[in-house]
Amino acid sequence: QNLRSQEYRAEQISRQTFAAAWHVKEDDLVILGEDFEEEVEIVANGSWGIVPDYTPYRFQRRFGDGAADWYRVDLQTGERTLLAGEAQFGVEAGAGDSPILVYGDDRWSAIDLNSMQKTVLAEGRSFTQPLFDHDYPGPHPPWGVGGWVDTDGVVVLYDKHDIWLVAMDGSSASRLTRGAEEGRIYRLVRMDSSLGFGDPYVIDSSQPVWLSFRNVRSKDSGYSKADLRSGRVDVLLEESAAVGSLTKAEDTDRYALRIERWDDSPDVFVGGTDLSDLQQVTRTNPFQSDYAWGRSELIEYTTDAGHKLQGILVFPAEFREGEQYPLILYQYERLSDGLHRYYTPSERSYYNYQVWSQEGYFVLMPDIVYEPGRPGPSALDAVEHALDAAVATGHVDPDQIGLIGHSWGGYQASYLPTRTNRFAASVAGAAITNFLSFMGAVHWNGGLPETGHWETGQARMAVPYWDDFEGHLESSPAHRIADLETPVLLMHGDEDGVVDFRQGLEYYNYARRAGKEVVLLVYPGADHSLRREEQQVDYHRRILDWFGHYLKGEPAAAWITEGESWVEREKRIGN
Repeated sequence: QNLRSQEYRAEQISRQTFAAAWHVKEDDLVILGEDFEEEVEIVANGSWGIVPDYTPYRFQRRFGDGAADWYRVDLQTGERTLLAGEAQFGVEAGAGDSPILVYGDDRWSAIDLNSMQKTVLAEGRSFTQPLFDHDYPGPHPPWGVGGWVDTDGVVVLYDKHDIWLVAMDGSSASRLTRGAEEGRIYRLVRMDSSLGFGDPYVIDSSQPVWLSFRNVRSKDSGYSKADLRSGRVDVLLEESAAVGSLTKAEDTDRYALRIERWDDSPDVFVGGTDLSDLQQVTRTNPFQSDYAWGRSELIEYTTDAGHKLQGILVFPAEFREGEQYPLILYQYERLSDGLHRYYTPSERSYYNYQVWSQEGYFVLMPDIVYEPGRPGPSALDAVEHALDAAVATGHVDPDQIGLIGHSWGGYQASYLPTRTNRFAASVAGAAITNFLSFMGAVHWNGGLPETGHWETGQARMAVPYWDDFEGHLESSPAHRIADLETPVLLMHGDEDGVVDFRQGLEYYNYARRAGKEVVLLVYPGADHSLRREEQQVDYHRRILDWFGHYLKGEPAAAWITEGESWVEREKRIGN
């Protein structure tokens, strides 16, 4: 590891130890670890240990490769035996004497720790996330493991929509739910509050099992109960809302859950075993009805790449039929699952779409799916079609559209105006702007080079810039400055440890040299997000000033046209 990473983790490193097994009866101490970086996990009722060895893949890990060789460790002798070589997605340790699960070559396999026998599970069926759902370069992970059925030698596996009961001897695989046909995603609800993070979930097959579900298109959600022995699944609750946080009382068959809607803040409801008698026990916002509140709805669109996507369209709080309104497009990656999320208006929340709705704007939050190596053009493809769908409602003024985003969304808010003139103004917070220099930067808040984030992480470029120079230029905002015609407001903290402040400065200087309309807000001492109240409120108000001028035609604030002196800034927000 590089020195910056070691410095960042200094306290953790100082507490590192070797794993060991102390056989008390024999008073024998067996060292199990071979490196301070290793974490030996004790499994199979304390009979064995398992441990990953990343050493052969240290170079690849620097740019996002998660491979490791996994070993079985004999707790009596410390001897190691290879379980799975170059495993990309780790291994899953079950409960008790259950076999270890490993995913590779598009399939799950079970490995018995005693005999080392390997068995392929659900032969011929893939549990891999496709490109649409995992739009990153590199190997695609599985959907995951739900738990282990107590005495039946059965593991619960997920695909995109459904829950599968799979025999670990490879003899059978049955689908419990019908989410693919219903357009729902089903998952197990872990009701055991004593489980720690990563602890195996053991399911009592003699008792009903709780399932959560969400409709992929409508975003409705709720709960079902399943009988694992008969295969029966009953829907108990489905709401056009975000339903979650199901818990059970310790000594009685009473359940609590949370329900929230776009226009109704989260509240707790309590009911019995079939949830038919739910009673609301909290009222977190009794004043909601006193305020105008814009409604939200889904729009649908298809990109040139063929992806059928959705977005959230928020109406102005005082919307009147027959009138057209300005629109602010807030983007990141995929946002439509937040359709039912309640959002509290606040000046400290500077990207607050409820405030924008109250200010008379439509707000559009589209989903974006990326083609590896082409993040910029992929975003353009999705955003253009989302805008077409919003404008097609007849309620949006196509000449009064603003763009905004932060971090990765900030990148897109600095890039898209260099590719299209559909935006009257843009706001880019903490933006990546140079696709050549940023690949060689350091993520200072963690100490690691950006190469992993760049090639197989969020940037999705797949290769270093020298292997695809034109592709990097195609997606790089700073290299398209000559085509910029949209006024851009940049924001950066000068101590940003995620996206280096120089990224914003570089874009600003290029744009100023090219005679473009651009303003850079620099907040002293701020990291990737603004933490101080006075800075949060200041940025919030400047966003409203910016869009008020360019989207509504309001007079420009003096800071937009004249800038601000250092003395004036110190008086306003200080150091």
